[in-house]
Amino acid sequence: MPISGPAESSQPNWSRQASPSSYPYSFDSPISCTRRGSDMQFPRTGTAAILPVLPIVLLTALVACQPAKIRAQGVDAQSVERAIDQAIRFQLSGQRPDGGWPEYNQQYPRGVSCLVALSLLTAGLDPDHPNMQRALRYVDGEELERTYTVALQTMVYCAANPNRYAAQIRRNTVWLMKAQVETGAWTYGRGWGGGGDPSNTQFALLALHEAQRSGVVDLPQEEWLRVFERAARYWNRKQNRDGSFSYDDGKDPSGSMTCAGIASLVILGEHLDALQARGGDIIQCCGNEFQDNDRIEAGLAWLARNFDVRSNPGMPSYHLYYMYALERVGRLTGNRYIGRHDWYREGAEYLVRLQNKTVGKIVTRNAFQGNEYSETAFALLFLAKGKRQTLISRGQYASADPGDWNRHPMAIQHLTAHTERAWKRDLSWQNVDLASVTTAELLETPVLFLSGTRTPRLSNREKQLLKEYVEQGGFIFAEGANGDGCDGRQFEDYFRQLVLELFESPLEKLPPEHPIWFAEARVRPADLPPGAWLYGVQTCCRLGVVYVPYSLSCRWELHLPYGKPPAYSPEVRSQLETATKIGINVLAYATGKDLKEKLDTVTVLEEVRDLTPTDRNVFFLPVLRHNAGYDDAPRATTNLIEWMHKENPFRLSSQKRYVEITTEDLARYPIVFMHGRGELRLTEQQREVLRDYLKNGGFIFADSICADPAFTASFRREMQLVLGRPLEPLDPQHPMLTPDYYGFDVRRVSIIDPDAAGENIVAAKRVVAPQLEVGQVEGRLAVVFSPLDISCALESRHSLQCRGYTREDAARLSINVLMFALQQ
Repeated sequence: MPISGPAESSQPNWSRQASPSSYPYSFDSPISCTRRGSDMQFPRTGTAAILPVLPIVLLTALVACQPAKIRAQGVDAQSVERAIDQAIRFQLSGQRPDGGWPEYNQQYPRGVSCLVALSLLTAGLDPDHPNMQRALRYVDGEELERTYTVALQTMVYCAANPNRYAAQIRRNTVWLMKAQVETGAWTYGRGWGGGGDPSNTQFALLALHEAQRSGVVDLPQEEWLRVFERAARYWNRKQNRDGSFSYDDGKDPSGSMTCAGIASLVILGEHLDALQARGGDIIQCCGNEFQDNDRIEAGLAWLARNFDVRSNPGMPSYHLYYMYALERVGRLTGNRYIGRHDWYREGAEYLVRLQNKTVGKIVTRNAFQGNEYSETAFALLFLAKGKRQTLISRGQYASADPGDWNRHPMAIQHLTAHTERAWKRDLSWQNVDLASVTTAELLETPVLFLSGTRTPRLSNREKQLLKEYVEQGGFIFAEGANGDGCDGRQFEDYFRQLVLELFESPLEKLPPEHPIWFAEARVRPADLPPGAWLYGVQTCCRLGVVYVPYSLSCRWELHLPYGKPPAYSPEVRSQLETATKIGINVLAYATGKDLKEKLDTVTVLEEVRDLTPTDRNVFFLPVLRHNAGYDDAPRATTNLIEWMHKENPFRLSSQKRYVEITTEDLARYPIVFMHGRGELRLTEQQREVLRDYLKNGGFIFADSICADPAFTASFRREMQLVLGRPLEPLDPQHPMLTPDYYGFDVRRVSIIDPDAAGENIVAAKRVVAPQLEVGQVEGRLAVVFSPLDISCALESRHSLQCRGYTREDAARLSINVLMFALQQ
């Protein structure tokens, strides 16, 4: 039957402490503590017979040293979700019986209603929701004739169901194309007169962008090309010398118009590159001109110098209209930061504070045009679109060729779009500069992509950054652009040496049965170009680095995720599809499809080492040496202690220690850790040593690496021989799993349960009670064993191959076990 907690009380009994005179030693100094780096003292245990003393001493220290709660600073994912929910409720509360919303200006019929409907769809309201169905019927109730409203209506159709509204999308696309004036801009409507303005023009381009992406508008490529080329000339003329954009030529620039210009240039560059691509029988990856991003960079530089989320820079009105445009710039350019500003975090924090918590609306005093529903819609679009989870970042580094790191600018965006379709969710990507990013900032993204042909010039700080990134759970995906007109031997030689330097292991060929070949879709080595292969480095329990010696990014850029593809030959199409499959496989393997929310903080673990000349009064968690892979997860205990140090302010050391199963070695430690894979075989002498250790107050915490069945079965067998009876399941309500011992409530935890039986890996995530088994000695819990993986989860942020706990729950569960063991 399951082992349950003490019958008389689930709380530690603080009154039952031995008197100081009963201790067989004395303290050199009194117990004291601070929140971090405390002087909490531990007794030095000279023999196994006094092991039970340490928990009593620690008990007193823990009571005195419980840290006070600290109020979270800034904004987090939960507060943004609450703000979004409140804004949705406000918008729905204002919906009229006919499905629309109060309009601001009758010159733009259904304009506010289209904007609100778009914001609700973007925020995740299902198109089949009754309110959304009414809204869609209202939006679709009239053929509109103003640029703003036609554009918004088109975006609603694309967001709701492009196949259902294909005819309407095509009709509006043709209308917008015909409405473009000679300058390349758009006015308020067809036949309106004038040379157009940047505001109408950006909305027209946003609608055409979504229509092209929808795949339901089959118009001649020449028509798309003509419209986009004229628009590009317009925006090039509109840009000021300092990189900014103004509504009227010669007038002061503004943040809203500068954002409109930057986003439009990005969209136009993407579509023009795709439309100007030529089909053929070969792939040419090098020798072409780089895309000219100078105008975009100049615009971003102006925006960084004038950055603000409290107002529209350079203009006292259109504040939330500007915020919607700012989100678009950050997302489309792949920038987490504009200058040194985390644009989404700062903007979300401002909007959450601005929100009326009673009714949920988000409005400012300087809207100028619009009403409370249009204002809330702009804010909702910022919050909902900007919070998309980050999938991958492209790393910028120095080399002899400044553009070598970004030879194919649209590649990561295209791969992300293909992944969105495969995983059926919205995602985002980023660019990061290795020269300025910190480990914590880099860990905001689960995968770092590095590409090049020339030798990178990485500083020692950048090398250490990459090492820490992988050790903290990040994943490096790299390619050397060899072949297809490229010579990537310099990059390949450098990267191979870098991997050896950082991780003390060379890149090795990954066998076809490795999950990297089929994490999402099956790829066979024969599908790759001649001589190509996938290489990797095992860091911790999984691959931490994957390298491909030819240009995947070139093929991602050529493989359009939407629109009509160029007339490639069957061989080229096959190569493009294979490259995309490899990319998505690597992303699925590296992340387990489990991505952090954009505003969730990342835990960066730091070495904890006491600098006293002896081990006196310092808590270590040593690993037992044995025959079955005792060192297969070498950073598991190190990471656990570093994590524990963040939660508990007593003296710890994360120094890695291995101990033999001998009386002399075990006598120094009240708790030991044991893990492995393969069949565990102990000698009778080792069993006797463990038997005495446990009888004298010792404690064993163990798990099966990657839920290895052989280790699980053999550990159970060996513990039965040591204890004289089998391990038993732990009661899911046992106090060990509650905060009673100053840990966490882990009575429900998340586990990853991968299934690799088919053509891909299906990793189900379930919330269950912890699966722990325990052994008792004289009524005291002396052994805690997890047949599910803990060690690999502690080492790596994601372990798609392992059946076990998520990283956060593995850490919380382990901390609870240690805190219980020290206090029971």
